[in-house]
Amino acid sequence: MKQSEIAAKKASLRSALRATRRSLEPSRVEAASRAVCNKLIGLDEFKRAELMLAYMPSKNELDVSYAVKEALELGKRIAFPLCIEGGGLKLLVPNDETAFTVGSYGILEPDPSRSAEVFAEELDLIIVPAVAFSSACQRLGQGGGYYDRLLKRARCFTIGVGYDFQLIDDLPVEKHDIALDAVLLPSFEFAHSRLK
Repeated sequence: MKQSEIAAKKASLRSALRATRRSLEPSRVEAASRAVCNKLIGLDEFKRAELMLAYMPSKNELDVSYAVKEALELGKRIAFPLCIEGGGLKLLVPNDETAFTVGSYGILEPDPSRSAEVFAEELDLIIVPAVAFSSACQRLGQGGGYYDRLLKRARCFTIGVGYDFQLIDDLPVEKHDIALDAVLLPSFEFAHSRLK
C-alpha cells in the first residue's frame, strides 16, 4: 500500500471511529471503562508498577480513572502527559487531584507548577489511549505522533485500552508505528507475540 493510501485510510478510520466514540451513551462508557480497568488492575505488570503513566479521557475516550484511583490507594505514583511544543510530551505527577488545567486540545493536563516531572525511562507502565487497535497490538493514534515519540524512549510495559469497536484487524501500519505489549478491550485482550 502506498504512503498516500495509508494516510487516507488512517484519516478515514480516525473520522469514523471518533464519531462512533462521541456518540456513546454515558452508561456504555462507564461499563466499558470499569470492565477494562478491572482487567488492568488484575495484571501482574500493574501490580508491580511503582510509577505509571495514565491519561485524562477526552471526548468519550475510555475512562481509566478507576484504575488510577486503585493505583493511588496502593501507593503508586501516577504521571499524566502534558503536550509541549515540537510534538513532545512532558510527564508530570500532580501533587493532588486539583492540580490540572484545561490544555490546548481541551484535555485536562497537569499543571507544571503543582506537579513533579518524571521521565519516560523511569516509568514501569504506560496506559496508552488510541483511536484504534489491532490484535497484533498495533495502535492508530490521534495523528500527532506524541505517543510514538514517547514509546521510542520508554523501556517499560505498554498497554493500550479502548472499546470493542476500536478493534480493527486490517489496521494500516507504517514504519514509525510502534506496537504495544498488550491491548485490553472490554471483550478482548491481546499480548504482543514476543510476550507469549
